[in-house]
Amino acid sequence: MLIIGERINATRKDIAGAITRKDAAFIQNEAKKQASAGADFLDVNSGTKPGTEKSNMEWLVTTIRAVTTLPFCIDSANPEAIEAGLKLHGPGKPLVNSVTDEPDRIEKVLPLVKQHHALVVGLLIDPAGVPDTVEKRLAIAGSLVPKITGAGIPFSDIYIDPCVFPVSTDTKNGQTLIESIQGIRKLFPGIKFAVGLSNISYGLPKRSFINQAFLILLLSAGLDAALIDPLDTGMMASLKSAEVLLNRDEYCLNYIGFVRGKQEQGE
Repeated sequence: MLIIGERINATRKDIAGAITRKDAAFIQNEAKKQASAGADFLDVNSGTKPGTEKSNMEWLVTTIRAVTTLPFCIDSANPEAIEAGLKLHGPGKPLVNSVTDEPDRIEKVLPLVKQHHALVVGLLIDPAGVPDTVEKRLAIAGSLVPKITGAGIPFSDIYIDPCVFPVSTDTKNGQTLIESIQGIRKLFPGIKFAVGLSNISYGLPKRSFINQAFLILLLSAGLDAALIDPLDTGMMASLKSAEVLLNRDEYCLNYIGFVRGKQEQGE
């Protein structure tokens, strides 16, 4: 599974403060720690306040690129910020998070994805809003995926995000998401999935317990990528263990390497 390190996100107070102060050392340390912990992509979200997102994205991408060659997940609802991040991305194939089934997003974001040969997250939202049932998610996927491929984006470059809602508001939300993944995969065999995993535990105490259990369930359902905190040892242990049990880790080499690395760090 692809690990998208979620920590450089302006919704986090410490990150928002570092962006405002232009504290390059703080941001670069976050990037290096996530890279060392096993991230495959680094999420880059610059949304602090209106009118600053584009310039903040430019600063973040340039600042982080100085210390890592990992590809970035350019994460924004602002097409101008997405474009700015893609222009400065540099090596590797970036991931754009996200395009929805809304005319404005289709028109403004998909051309950027194609121009920069990026991967893209198709977030299952349409003009009616966010879907609360399996059926609505399947309907949006059925509309959105052809629009993405019709814009010249290879099917293999698409990741679907079925929208994770917290179980604190409805305990059916976890099971509904799993059923959505299964249904969309039947509709589009071979389609990939990426989620913002920690949304599932919003509003609950000891959120990491829920997050780890949900990750294992989603991996079993066929999850391909997730925004997670790679510094969370419990989360990473759950991931490595689940991949062994699902026959995704030949000879258990990734698991063994993970355990040895933790032993060397005294954990």
